[in-house]
Amino acid sequence: MPEPAGLQLMEDERQAFALAQESLDDLLIDVVGEDGRLLWANERQNRAVGLPADLIAGLPIDALYTPDSADTVAALLRHAADGGHLPACELTLVGRGGRSLRTLAQPRYVTWHGRTALALTKMDFGAVGLKHQELEDDARLLGAIVRNATEAHWAIVFLEPVDTTQPKAEVIRQVFENQSVWRMCNTPMARLYELPDDMDLNSRDVRLQWPRSAANERFVNQIIDANYEIDDALSIDSRHDGTPVYIRNDVRAEIVDGFLRRLWGNCRDVTDQRQSETDSAERLGSLRRVFDAVPDAVIVLDGDGAVVIRNLAFVAAHGSGETMERRLALKVRKAMATGTTPDRGWRSLSTGGGALRLHWRQVPGTGDSLWNVLVVRPLDASAAKAGKTPADGPVRRRRNGAREAAET
Repeated sequence: MPEPAGLQLMEDERQAFALAQESLDDLLIDVVGEDGRLLWANERQNRAVGLPADLIAGLPIDALYTPDSADTVAALLRHAADGGHLPACELTLVGRGGRSLRTLAQPRYVTWHGRTALALTKMDFGAVGLKHQELEDDARLLGAIVRNATEAHWAIVFLEPVDTTQPKAEVIRQVFENQSVWRMCNTPMARLYELPDDMDLNSRDVRLQWPRSAANERFVNQIIDANYEIDDALSIDSRHDGTPVYIRNDVRAEIVDGFLRRLWGNCRDVTDQRQSETDSAERLGSLRRVFDAVPDAVIVLDGDGAVVIRNLAFVAAHGSGETMERRLALKVRKAMATGTTPDRGWRSLSTGGGALRLHWRQVPGTGDSLWNVLVVRPLDASAAKAGKTPADGPVRRRRNGAREAAET
């Protein structure tokens, strides 16, 4: 026969109570008086902290809890008269051998032998706590590495993740328009932007230092094309006073389920180098205009035979990248390889199209480079008829003293 409903309910309650009692054995429980001293602790907690029950009563809370946790318990005791529900909190016990024992605690005010007290029922984090501690330790280590680095480091966290599955133009738009914040920007990064010492870059709007511009859209485009892993990509940021700063970035990204959540990298200020390159380009442009005004065919080659400048007269007479240019480049490379200094003055230069005159001088180029300035003229007809070719002129001596006509 089925048991009466009342008997069944009583049995359910008995088994539930037994289950609750067994569960209590897995919890760490203590009771703290208003004076901040332990009144009682269960056997499970006593084992965890390595103290017998008869030594627990009367101990101050800082004998069992870390300083931060003891402060938390003390703050709860100060509000004991207010009563009410208390939220769960994290508390760390000092276990056997000084080992930290992290717990999740549920505090509540109770009456203990007629006086108000604070009961703390705690669950050991166990393996989860150890993993959490490991992650915290790693985060602290990483933070220390970034803070103490001499190279500028930055990270951008997208509070609104960017959908990388969209067309490129839309991804670029979201990178600049979705809400984002700086994270883990170190002191060298703040110095790069010339922020005041009392200003925290991590609290500032990303767009103040990294504005949307055509140059920075190209920068993001490069990141996308490189599958979000690129080195030495150029961005143009803004210093605190609004002046532009040219930065070379090594960039990495975190993409989860197709959404860009974080960009980070390290960077180098190349503003001075960029200005030097700009100045060199402007000087080269001026020099090119000067050579274009010369009626003779002129070509300037570097030590590797690469073209620095070819003027309009050279292009008109010999073309661009044609036989003459390749022949002159070969002469330059040979001279540079053997350390030969070109003769001063004119020399003859035989070609399939007739004899030419060549004037070759080496001059300092940009930086530490050496430029070869070569002027090519047709051989004057009257001079050729009279036999007065440049080949009859300059000579040089070999080291053995033999005389040799200039190269033809």
